[in-house]
Order: sequence, then C-alpha cells, then structure tokens
Amino acid sequence: MKYKILIFLLLFVNVVFAQNEGFPQYPNPVKIPLSLSATFAELRANAFHAGVDIRTQGVEGKEVFAVADGYVSRIGVSPFGYGKVIYVTHNDGFTSIYAHLSKFNKKITDFVRSKQYESESFVQNIILEKNEFPIKTGDYLGLTGNSGSSGGPHLHYEIRYTKTQEPVNPMYFGLKIKDTRKPNIKGLAIYPLENSAVCGADSAVYLNVLSENGRCFIENPVIKVNGDIALGINVYDQADGANNKNGAYSIELFADNELVFSVVSDKYSYDETRYINSLIDYSCFINNNERFIRTEIDEFNKLKLYETRNGVVTVNHGDTIKMSFVVKDYNKNKSVLDFVLVGAERTISESKRQLPRSYYRINNGESRKINLGGFEADIPEFAFYRDVAIQAARIDSMQNVYSDFAYRLGTDEIPLHKKITIRLRVKQEFDNDTLLYIATVDRKGKLLFVGNKKVGEFLEANTNVLGAFFIAKDSEKPTVRPLNFKANASVAENWSLRVEIDDAETGISQYAMYINDQWVLADYDAKNKLLLYQIDHHVKQGRNVLKVVVSDMVGNETVYSAVILR
Repeated sequence: MKYKILIFLLLFVNVVFAQNEGFPQYPNPVKIPLSLSATFAELRANAFHAGVDIRTQGVEGKEVFAVADGYVSRIGVSPFGYGKVIYVTHNDGFTSIYAHLSKFNKKITDFVRSKQYESESFVQNIILEKNEFPIKTGDYLGLTGNSGSSGGPHLHYEIRYTKTQEPVNPMYFGLKIKDTRKPNIKGLAIYPLENSAVCGADSAVYLNVLSENGRCFIENPVIKVNGDIALGINVYDQADGANNKNGAYSIELFADNELVFSVVSDKYSYDETRYINSLIDYSCFINNNERFIRTEIDEFNKLKLYETRNGVVTVNHGDTIKMSFVVKDYNKNKSVLDFVLVGAERTISESKRQLPRSYYRINNGESRKINLGGFEADIPEFAFYRDVAIQAARIDSMQNVYSDFAYRLGTDEIPLHKKITIRLRVKQEFDNDTLLYIATVDRKGKLLFVGNKKVGEFLEANTNVLGAFFIAKDSEKPTVRPLNFKANASVAENWSLRVEIDDAETGISQYAMYINDQWVLADYDAKNKLLLYQIDHHVKQGRNVLKVVVSDMVGNETVYSAVILR
C-alpha cells in the first residue's frame, strides 16, 4: 500500500512539474482569495483574452503587488483597452502586466501626472529604462479598478515572454484556484465540406448537448454523413463558487481513438489574435452570438494554439467511425462527448455553382482591386482565411446618401483578417462639405463611423468588417452636461467635477478641460461617457472659469463654459 501511495505521489508531482516546467512560480498579485472571472485565451470579439481576470470581490481598490523582482518598463493610460496599466519586466525572462487599475502608487502617479501635464493629454504610453523604477517582489503598484474597456471591477493579470512579447498562460506561474467542476459542452456542430452531406443535406447541422450525472450526450448519437466532414463544439468552464462562463483549457477530437484535432490554451502571439475569427464558426457567432470552435483549419490560418491540425474526417458509404470530443480545464477536470458518424449513400451531386457577375473570387491569398466607378476597394494579400467569393455591387434602394450610391462589399458573416481600404466618391454638390464620413450600419440599424479621409473627390477609410457602405453626414455637435455642480454656484464641498460628454453619431474624437484658461487633467471614462477632474490648486479661491471643449470624428465642436465659485 505504501508503494502504491508513493508511486501515485511521484506521478502527480511529474504531471505538475511537466505543466509548469520552465516557469517561475509567482505569488498572487492581490492578497485576497483567488477567483477568476476570465481565463487565458478565452474567446472574445476579434481577439483571444491575453491573461486571466482576477475577481476583486465586486469592488475597486484592492492593493496590487509585483510578483517578482524587475523594473517598471511601461505605463499606459487610456479611456479604452487596458485603461491604467503597469508593465513590470522581470529578471527571469518574463513581463507581468496589471491592467484596469483605478490608481497607481504615489511615485508612479506623480510621474505619470507630470507627463500628462507636459503633453496636455490624459492618454499616455510611457516606455521606461531599466533604472527608472526598480521593483522588488511584493512592492505595492496600485489599486484594482475598472478603467479602460473593463466591464466591471477586476484585475487583468497577464504574463508575457519579455523577448517576444507573446502572452503565456498565467496559470503556469503558480496561480491556484479551487476547481472541481467539469467543463460544460453546450452544442455540437457537423459541417459538410465541398460535395459532402450531413443528414442528406449540404448545410451544417447544430445539435444541443445534454448533461446528466456528469455525462454529456446528444439525443441521437448516430449521425448519417457522407464525404469530408468537419466538427464544431461550443463549450464553457466554471470554477467552484463562480458563475462566470470561462474558456476551456484544451479541446481534443478523436476518430476511432486517433487524435485528429487539438487546441491548447498555452501561448500565442498578438499577431495571431485575430485568427480567432477563423478558429470559430464566424457566421454562427454573427447570427446567433454562439461560438463554436471548428476543427477544420482554414488554409491561411497560422494560429499556433493548434497542437493537432487534421480536423477533417472522411466518411465513405458503409463506414462507422466512433467520435469523441474531450474537453479539459486547467485543473484536469474533463468532459467527454461521444457520438458516431455513419457513412450514408451520396445524395449531393458534384457540381460547381455559377456565381453572378457581381461576385469576385479571391483565391490563394491574392490581393485584389475592385472598381465600380464611384466605389473602390483595395484588398491586401491574405485578407481572408480561405478562398472566398464576395459580392461588390451598388445598392439602389438606399436613399439620402452623400455618395453616388450605397455599395455592398460582401457580408458581415465573412471574417476579415486584414483591413480593406475603401473609397467612395462624394456627390459633386457636397464636395466641399467637411461633415461627411463613410458609414456602415449594424444589425440594429445604428450608423457606424468608418473613416473620413479626403482623397480628391473620394472619401477613404480602412475597414475590418464587410457589409454596406455609404457616405453620411453628421451635423450634430457633441453634448456636454455637468453632473455634480451648477454654473455660478460654489464647489467648495466637492472633491471633483464630473462632466458627461457624448456624441450620438460618429463618436468623441478629442476632449479637454480648462480652469481659468489652463489645461487641467481630467480622467476620461469612455464607457460611462464621463470626464472627471479631481479639484486641485488650479481652482482658486473666489471666481473661476471652467471650460470643456469636445469634438467628434468629423470636427463638430462643443464648448461648454461656466463660472464656478470656491
């Protein structure tokens, strides 16, 4: 019995060591019980999640500490993205990142504030030398928050290889969470490829996955197919005591016990992050907001998260192939979905469909120029993940546009890897109008600003989505509204001045706040449309003049002025 226990312990140690091999073990960056609201490489819009999100008990203001010796190599401040963020380069080849902070420590705060006043800009991207801010393990860096594009109070904690800046799974570095729950498998998709069939049809089939007593299954586990078949799986994971639907650590597909596809959340490059739109069933995501990970790997998809890249199963008439999806979380909890592919008689005839003249084939990753007279599109090499055919045509039904016509370029169900440059000719009578911009429209009917660069008689913009494009006009100025003070009233009891700024159509481009004609630092929280100025020495005793200047993407400007008393 003693020998059995010893052998078990040795095997356990070997597994743990293999998983963490070559990685230093760091302490928790926040000294509260560790719980995650997001995992590494979780599927997001147009990107993988580059770190883990540490829950902060639903509040801001938890202290954040450096996890190893090194130096502060970069500091960022932005109303978007990571918000207030600190990068610490360590002596062991890794860089740790602490994002969405509400506050830096005093030394960093004073340094950043001086840079903001020097440049008269809230936004900062400061690159530092090794000797400017040395760091020891456990040094206080700042407080957790909800800055940038954060959707709630938490700490985004990220680890990168310093040399390559590739994000790597932070769980390898000693983070430990209580997790005894198996991943959840929500759905199974079966995709017939060219001249193939699923259940007698040439379209994808989506099946609900049921769960009972820890076992995953579909109602009818025998699926009739013929030809080359790819699969898709919709999964999420949850840890003990948390309701967040996080990403799984690994997904494997077996065909008759042979591994044919696997993806593991270990590391990737930022250059690869947009390949997420090739990994998933993009059309299903756009139409149903559900993410199925596909086992077919597009020709121009260079994502390195794949560990086994076959992914396509050939099923001939009379074949019976036992299939199995195995989904694991980082703690090795496992869910298995078994089903059978049975080869049916071929019912789909092999034929190539003739495309209408308005469609353009883009094959072999080639670049392409499209010219419809009043509309031009420059498509770079490898803009798509596979060979595609996209429609380019004018839309006669759309009225009251400032271009010759509205134009369709593909649909929003086709993912783009690289931006396409588009140009639309301005109607001659509006050629000198400075309030025009290229617009597209989302599925809710909202106009979206694409760009407004003037190039001769055209407007030019870069787009990373396909759809309908036209020239629109934004005549509305931004709005500016004081929230916690009134004009000609005292602010002596205030610690801050809060101003809501908004623009309904093209969005905010620039913003600034002045006290007595001097620029003052106001934090911009874009998601809450808020400018916040912490009252300091710029507000003098007696009468002061506050001015807020806001402009939108086409140059409409609003100037709000008020006298405040102290």
